[in-house]
Amino acid sequence: MSFLENISNFFSLLKESNYNLALVYSQDSSSFYSVLLLLFIVILIVGYFIRDSFKKAELSKLISNITKVSNFSEFEQKLSKIADEISKRGLEIANKLNLSKEDILTKGLVLTKDFDIKQKIEAYKKISSDFSLISKNTKKYNIEELSKFYEEKSISLLEDNLLKQIENYYKNVRFTQTEAENIDFLVSYANSLSNPLVILKPLENEINKFSFTFNLELFKFIKKLDKNSSKVLSYALNKKIEELFCSEREKISVAILAYVLKTDEKQKVYDYISNLKDNNHLQTLYFNFFAKSKDIDLDLAFIKNEIEIVNDYKEYINSQITYNWKDLKFIKHIINSSGVLRVIGHIDYRNVLERIEKLENEVDFNATVAKILEVSRNAEKIAKEAKAIARSK
Repeated sequence: MSFLENISNFFSLLKESNYNLALVYSQDSSSFYSVLLLLFIVILIVGYFIRDSFKKAELSKLISNITKVSNFSEFEQKLSKIADEISKRGLEIANKLNLSKEDILTKGLVLTKDFDIKQKIEAYKKISSDFSLISKNTKKYNIEELSKFYEEKSISLLEDNLLKQIENYYKNVRFTQTEAENIDFLVSYANSLSNPLVILKPLENEINKFSFTFNLELFKFIKKLDKNSSKVLSYALNKKIEELFCSEREKISVAILAYVLKTDEKQKVYDYISNLKDNNHLQTLYFNFFAKSKDIDLDLAFIKNEIEIVNDYKEYINSQITYNWKDLKFIKHIINSSGVLRVIGHIDYRNVLERIEKLENEVDFNATVAKILEVSRNAEKIAKEAKAIARSK
């Protein structure tokens, strides 16, 4: 017996039994179960329509309220839900979304207005992704105005709106250490594009407008850039700094040199000073750095430079040797440094060498005496031990 026949038979039996379900069940259980199955299917269908109606009302309310939110997080959460649900809620809801599309776009842009560049990039990417999904999920409704709008805006948000925001950022920002993280993020984003140079080239040009030789904040900013995130930009900017330090004519500021001297790259400062050909700038550096610290290598860098400036090199060397005359290693370091012979002259140089020789002989003599005393002490110890053994026998 077919399902429909079972249903028909059930109602016939129900009428004959004066609506006694127990009697119907005992006479034809298969018909009874068929009716139960039918009821279950009806309940499911009714439940589906009730749920769908509820979901439609919920999504309709969501579309109405999304332009009233006050923070981007809530806006993005609602927009994402619209993108996920719109394909399931019918033409009526799609038409409502179509009427609100411009307001939704405007609201998203307003909520990101005061974001920093990192937040803006993340926000625009999220909105673009949601718009792209909305476009895809509304094509089934054949509302060309709706799907085309979201498709075009998903692209223009990144290629037009965001690029303008990025341009406005790097044209107005101060390139300081605090901005290094934002620039790292910006460069990483640029590198994810098909044409990174549309961002990277004008950004680098903007940075190049500032003085690399005098702007300490810019120097710190460049040094703080992450080489893995900023890659080509970091390499290009650091290369420019390296070229400045290798130049014999560039005038690197006292502030930058003082900063580098506190790092593990101080050798760059030594080399820069010893090779500098601009006597005016060398004189300025001399007054700011020479004999101002305990950094003997910094002072020797000035002495190595043959450019004529007002100086007290000879007096300085003599005083260092005099005050540290017992420090053989220190004196050797000075006397073997480039330019020292030229500054103090052959006679004084020879005198220092003789002093070094005497110190070396003195050191050797003291070492020999120490060894003899040590041997003597060991011999005395052995003799005492031997005497003690002899007595014990």
